[in-house]
Amino acid sequence: MEQNHGRNSLLEKELKKGVVKSTAPVGLIITALGLGIVMIIGSYLIKYIRGPLPLNEVYNTEQVKNEYVTLHVQYVLDSFMETYKTRSGIRTKSDTYYLILDEELGAIPVRSSVSRSEELERIMDETWDYLNGVREAPPQGSTITGTMKRMKDEGEKYYQKALDYYGLEGSGGNYYLWDGLLDNQTPSSAMMTTALGTVLMCLGLFILSRLFKKGHLKSIQSFLDSHPEVTMDYLESDFQSAEKLAGRFWVGRYFTYGAYDKPEILSNEEITRAWYQVRSVGRSSVQELVCLTRDGREHSFSMNQKTANQVISQYQTINPELAKKMGLRDKAVMNGGLEDNS
Repeated sequence: MEQNHGRNSLLEKELKKGVVKSTAPVGLIITALGLGIVMIIGSYLIKYIRGPLPLNEVYNTEQVKNEYVTLHVQYVLDSFMETYKTRSGIRTKSDTYYLILDEELGAIPVRSSVSRSEELERIMDETWDYLNGVREAPPQGSTITGTMKRMKDEGEKYYQKALDYYGLEGSGGNYYLWDGLLDNQTPSSAMMTTALGTVLMCLGLFILSRLFKKGHLKSIQSFLDSHPEVTMDYLESDFQSAEKLAGRFWVGRYFTYGAYDKPEILSNEEITRAWYQVRSVGRSSVQELVCLTRDGREHSFSMNQKTANQVISQYQTINPELAKKMGLRDKAVMNGGLEDNS
């Protein structure tokens, strides 16, 4: 039968506080992380959905920085720099910088991956065949789409050398077009990253939603329903005299209270065994007290070994029969842990 909980119940307040402390920080961090990813990477996708701007609309303007643009490449004069990457001790070429000649904009540096180099090399061959009169028709060009980035350090030096060699003047504030890039990544990776951010944000909101579901009250009511002989007043009285042995863990004369993300109340007389353990969780580990109850269920509470030993000692003081049921290893844990004498 459902019982009325007092409005000023200390037990309810402490269990609620434990849920908030356990849930809110994690939920807020995950939500903020997901929201940040969506806001940052999502802004890239807005450009992608909008579509690239023609380069001639933003070239030589302040808007050119990190803008998503498109350019029809008709003439390729030369390549002036290559980048390499090393994996497992093997060095391979990753990108090539080309000097593009546009009839409207003049010289434009373009950075392209190895997968696109064959096409640009073809245009470069056709460009020189056309300029040398070997070919009557202009080169068969290609359209490239990417993000405008500022040329720096070695790239700027080699770009200037290429301009000087061909007697050209650079423009556009030494920005180059990075082919296939959407701001700082490819469109496909931006979509996957945004999807990940959305999942994290939803997960964080789901965790935070638990703060409004009154789980602490459900835990109390569930315990009362399974122990009809116990009243709320009796539970409250025991809690008020209980000893707080950890940040969110109390041991009373008759009951144990754990105010974690999922609050738990245990009847001390139903605890048949208690021990401390270190459990691996991925690459980290968790220290916890484990209480085994008559129904065969294990209940875990986060705490260090010193506190766990205090709890176990408290249980044995409350219930001397518990000490008799515990084996040698449990007694060693209670007395400060097993020592390796080898």
